[in-house]
Amino acid sequence: MLDIVIVNYNSTNLLINCLGSIKKSLNGIDAKIFVQDNASTDGIDRIASKFPEVILTKNYQNLGFAKAVNQGLKQGTGDYVILVNPDTHVIDGLFEKCLAFMRDNPDVGLMGPKILDIDGRLQNSARSFPTSLTAIFGRSSLLSKWFPKNPITSRNLLSLRSDGRTPMEVDWVSGACMMVRRKAILDTGLLDERFFMYWEDADWCRRMWQNGWKVVYFPGPSIVHYIGGSSESNILRSVTEFHKSVYRFFEKYLRPSHSFLKPIVFIGIYIRFCTVLFMQLVRKSFNIFKNRHAHKKISAITPVTGQKDKIKILRVISRLNVGGPAIHVHQLTQGLNPEKFDSKLVAGKVSPQEGDMSYIIDPLDKKPVYVPELQREISPVEDFKALVKIFKILQNDKPDIVHTHTAKAGFIARLATLIYNSFYRRNIHTAHTFHGNVFEGYFGRTISLIYITIERLLAKTTDVIIAISDSQKTDLVKKYRIADGNKIKKVGLGFDLTPFINCKALKGQLRHELNISDDTLLIGIVGRLAPIKNHLMFFNAARIFLEQNSKIKVKFVVVGDGELRNRLGSYCRKQGLTGHVCFCGWLKDVAKVYADLDILALTSINEGTPLSIIEAMASMVTVIATDAGGVVDLLGHYNGLSLSNGFKVCKRGILCRKDDPSGFAAGLKYLADDAGDCEKEKIAGRARLFVEQKYSRKRLLHDIDMLYDGLVNGKMTREN
Repeated sequence: MLDIVIVNYNSTNLLINCLGSIKKSLNGIDAKIFVQDNASTDGIDRIASKFPEVILTKNYQNLGFAKAVNQGLKQGTGDYVILVNPDTHVIDGLFEKCLAFMRDNPDVGLMGPKILDIDGRLQNSARSFPTSLTAIFGRSSLLSKWFPKNPITSRNLLSLRSDGRTPMEVDWVSGACMMVRRKAILDTGLLDERFFMYWEDADWCRRMWQNGWKVVYFPGPSIVHYIGGSSESNILRSVTEFHKSVYRFFEKYLRPSHSFLKPIVFIGIYIRFCTVLFMQLVRKSFNIFKNRHAHKKISAITPVTGQKDKIKILRVISRLNVGGPAIHVHQLTQGLNPEKFDSKLVAGKVSPQEGDMSYIIDPLDKKPVYVPELQREISPVEDFKALVKIFKILQNDKPDIVHTHTAKAGFIARLATLIYNSFYRRNIHTAHTFHGNVFEGYFGRTISLIYITIERLLAKTTDVIIAISDSQKTDLVKKYRIADGNKIKKVGLGFDLTPFINCKALKGQLRHELNISDDTLLIGIVGRLAPIKNHLMFFNAARIFLEQNSKIKVKFVVVGDGELRNRLGSYCRKQGLTGHVCFCGWLKDVAKVYADLDILALTSINEGTPLSIIEAMASMVTVIATDAGGVVDLLGHYNGLSLSNGFKVCKRGILCRKDDPSGFAAGLKYLADDAGDCEKEKIAGRARLFVEQKYSRKRLLHDIDMLYDGLVNGKMTREN
């Protein structure tokens, strides 16, 4: 004989569904069903007409969960009792498997089956007994929801250690569904009625162990549990009782010698209570808003018969300033197959000191959504506004994937997605591309460490992290330990290189505009005038080059603008470089720059994959650059020419040390005078062939198509 005990409180609609699933799953098992109703006001009398076999007890006040369960236990006489929440759905086979297991294992007093969310994800229903830290953080806190494998709470979630088949002894299992041997109840006693609701299951299991009965988690049978379905009608009462029971459980089993912990734990639990209550109220407010406006969107979400839904992509970048990231996100937003993907681009505000590259968006393109508060500078107020706005975009668009680019957008948009998924129990996938990083050369050691820590935490909630070069992936895995290699996938940049491959048709235009003769060596640097680009090294190398090579006619061209423009101009004057350096600002048609350059220079402290080098290579302009980030992946391996004066001849360019202007000047001298035209043509030819093969727009779109498809369809492959 089996007794089934269900406690209901204003969850009658869910209870009806639960009873229906029980009825279908009994399969001839001799069972009595006891429903203990705690003064519900949502039509509990419907149960009598729909399920006349159910023994319904109507309490005229809310007795709490433990006391109501004890009522049912006293009414029944079966050898086994199964407690089931009303917000559950029994999967066929549950009762047979549970009964068979209990009969085969007479030393087990209490058993918990596998419990699933409504979307099929595993609930952590098998647990260790809590510690003081568990009482403060809790298995259902934001910490454990966002970072389920964190060391504070994951040690308590024993379901994560299960292989999904084999029974395992555990400290305790969730009361949402548990089967108990009647003999074990007689030995141990009923539930402790001092627990109004919550934690009475942990207490019961602990007493089972103390009385010599085993508690086992058996993942063979399973049940679906809609978390909170029976408690969301009164959030204040639910949250209050949960935290009261947390403290009661802690106090009940606290050793007298540890009584000094009481005020500490009480304060911690109170802080958690305030936080959880606030988050629950915010979530409920969002749900009310969503439901109120749902009828307005019915036509928009109704699927068309026979038509496969597009994968919705929300792409977020901090700003469309001049550089590779802006071109990259534009290529992806506009270039992906429109029959398969529905892409939207969200961008922030370009700083006044930076060049605005929004001009690359064609009038016929799908326009970006601009969030002015999403900007380069750190501002708690503006950043919070940006977070709210992106959250609203997530509400309206309900994308399948959020793909972020650059640090600020990566932080705010991934955080907004994390909160959205928590509130709405959705699973929007996230991807983040590191175009570079802010871990080196931007801030001091302490601030850099804070950024690294933030990225490590965000990485735990991100489905895939994209590195744009092999060197960058190595740094992210080994140097900064952002995530392990399985989560980080290398996807190189991709561009339409046609304007640069054909740029020789523009030859002479820049020289004419700047009044530079054809026999003058033209050395250029292209990029933001920002500290990370280290233009001071470029000018110091230029001064040394001029001092050592007075017979060479040379001009140094600076293409770009930024916050250091005035300072760099002043520095050039002090160094006597005014007549040799041309500041051109931002030029939209940058192909004409490469058409006339003889050498492209890059002196950065930190880089991802520099766009200027790719453009120069496609234009067959020889490159000299510092060993920063992904530069070595572009220039190739050292070719064996051991030069002692501060530079290396690589397969596709010249590589120098960071902040070594003398070595850089020596490298310029090698390209200008020593290498010979034949050697330079070989280097440039290998460079063009390399970028044509590795950095094409077609290859990029194919790689991202495959990545998105893998994310949505669960076929994500990882690189070693």
